[in-house]
Amino acid sequence: MNKQLISVLTDVFGLRASQIVPELTKDQVGSWDSLKQMDLVMSLEREFDISLEITDIVKLNSVANINEVLIEKGVKLEA
Repeated sequence: MNKQLISVLTDVFGLRASQIVPELTKDQVGSWDSLKQMDLVMSLEREFDISLEITDIVKLNSVANINEVLIEKGVKLEA
């Protein structure tokens, strides 16, 4: 897992790094509501210097999908 992405997800959702796995979904994170979704979007845009469109934002419902969107945006996700 990419350290920058883990850092963003732990900061936004208050999770431990060990909890951040590709299989983790929005439904498994109690604090992942609509406000946290926007916090996630802004944090990803700032951290990775990207701009997310509505179609991208809708896809951000699991760690695996977040990885996929970042790669589509040209982000290099080395561990």
